[in-house]
Amino acid sequence: MKYLNYDFIASTHLHYLKSYRYKGTDQSLLYNYILSPFAELWLRFVPMNVAPNVLTLMGLACIILPHILYFFVMGDNFAGLIPNWLLWLTALLHMLYMNFDNLDGKQARRTKNSSPLGMILDHNFDSMIILLQGTSMTTAMQFGNTIFSVILYIIPSVPFYIIAHEEYYTHEMNLPIINAAAEGTVSVAVIFAATAYYGCDMWVQKLPWFFNYQINQFVMLIFIISVIITMPAVFLKIKKFTSITSLLKQLRYFFIFNIVILYSIIFSQSNVIQNHVRAYMYTVGFTMSKAVGVVALNHVSNQKLPEYQNSIYIYVVIFLNTISGQILGQSIINEGFLIQFAATASFLIHIHFLYNVARQISEALNIKIFQINSINK
Repeated sequence: MKYLNYDFIASTHLHYLKSYRYKGTDQSLLYNYILSPFAELWLRFVPMNVAPNVLTLMGLACIILPHILYFFVMGDNFAGLIPNWLLWLTALLHMLYMNFDNLDGKQARRTKNSSPLGMILDHNFDSMIILLQGTSMTTAMQFGNTIFSVILYIIPSVPFYIIAHEEYYTHEMNLPIINAAAEGTVSVAVIFAATAYYGCDMWVQKLPWFFNYQINQFVMLIFIISVIITMPAVFLKIKKFTSITSLLKQLRYFFIFNIVILYSIIFSQSNVIQNHVRAYMYTVGFTMSKAVGVVALNHVSNQKLPEYQNSIYIYVVIFLNTISGQILGQSIINEGFLIQFAATASFLIHIHFLYNVARQISEALNIKIFQINSINK
C-alpha cells in the first residue's frame, strides 16, 4: 500500500490537528426538541466502548443498503414501479441514518473522543449520502434516465459545498432555524413514505393550477427556489472573512465540473444518459464528495484551499470528447465507455483520498479510527 500513500496534509501543518476543536450550533426546533432528545435516548443503549466513527459508518450503511437494493430491483431504470416494501424500508433506514448522524457526535463528546478525522468523515459521508440517496430519490420521483435526475442531485450539493466553505472561513458551522441537516433530511424520508403510500404515479400527475407542471417538476422548482433564498445569508457570513470574488474563485472548480457534466449530457451525440445515468451521477457525486472532504481537511489543518483538484482532467477529457462529437458527428471516444471510466476513476480517487486522510491523521494523532482511544478517556 505504500505506493498508494499520499500526504494531503503538509508536515508543517500536522500540529494544527492537535489544537482543532469543532465549533457549531443548530437552531432548528425540529432538531432541538425532537431529533436531539431522541438521539439522547438512544445514546443510553450505546456502550462506552463503541467508537463514534463506528456509528458514522453504521449511518452510511443505512443508505448503502437501500441503494444496492434499488440497483438490483430497478437496474439502471430511474423510473417505473418500485415495490412498496422498498420505499418504506428506504424511508425507515433514512431516519435511522439521521439518528446515527446525531449519535456519533454525542458519543464523541460523551467518551471525549472527538477528533478532526471524525469531523472529516462525518462531512464526507454526508456528501456521499446526498449522492447515494439522490439516485434512489430520483427513481422514486420518476425523473427517469434524463438530465433531470442529475440536476436533482446537483441542487442539494450546491448549498452543501458552499456551507463547507462557510465552516472553512468562519471556523464554525451554525445552522439556521430551518436547515437541510434537520428539516431537509426528514423531508427526504417523507418523500419515500409518500411515494409508498400514494404510489409512484403520483409524481407524474400534472398540476393544472401551475402551468400543467408535473408534481415532481414542481417539487424540483421548490428545491431550487429554497437554495436561491438561503444561500445569500451564507455568502454574507463568509464575506466577513474574505471577499466574494475570492470565494467565487474557490468555488469555480465545483461549478466547472457540474457544468461540464450537464453540457456533455445535453450535447451528447448518442443520448448516452439513456443507458448511463447512474454513471453520470457517480462521476459528479464522488468528485463532489472528495471536494467537500478537501475543504474539511484544509479547515482542520489550517491549510490554503487548492484552486483545482487533479480530477479536473477527467472533466477536460469529457468536455473535449463532447466537442469532438459536435464537430465530427460522432465522439472520438465512445461516450458510454468514457462516462463509465470516469465514474470508476472518480470512485477510486475518492477512496484513495479517504484512505490517506485516515492514515495520515491517525498516525499524526496516534489514534485508532474505529476504536475508543483510552488516552482520551
